[in-house]
Amino acid sequence: MGRVYWIAPTLLFRAKILSIEEAAKRNFNSGFNCAESVLLAVSNELNATGGMGGQVIPRIATGFGGGISRNGDVCGALVGGVMAMSLALGRDKAEQGREPCYPAVDRFYNEFRAKFGSCKCRELTNANLKTPEGAAAYKAEVHTDVCNPIVAWAAKTAHDIIKETTLAQ
Repeated sequence: MGRVYWIAPTLLFRAKILSIEEAAKRNFNSGFNCAESVLLAVSNELNATGGMGGQVIPRIATGFGGGISRNGDVCGALVGGVMAMSLALGRDKAEQGREPCYPAVDRFYNEFRAKFGSCKCRELTNANLKTPEGAAAYKAEVHTDVCNPIVAWAAKTAHDIIKETTLAQ
């Protein structure tokens, strides 16, 4: 569908197709926060921007990085996945039902919590991103060792659940 292509600087005439996990990590490692990275990767893969792509995504996810503006609350990768799932499975009118979005998001949330043991950024990273020490720890190892795998897992899992849900309809 909306495969993510990356042109390597040394391979000007060949494009490398990235997995959704690699696309999410590439977004994350290029400076997007966790929520933006997951939302971008999944929405690009599904080409599910609701016709607003560049106008809304990734802007809508910016404030969720670092557990909502570095406050250590809900993980931005989790939020980005929920936003992508809502974009793909959500409703457009108040009178429409919340199915299939709610069951899909509930599954995603519970699988995230089971896999990582928490949904809170500060508990996952063991770092207060608002302090100099926490910011230094984040740059030194948390970004790569903790958050990268979470971002990749969230993008892939949200995408897989969306695909399963839409196929079942």
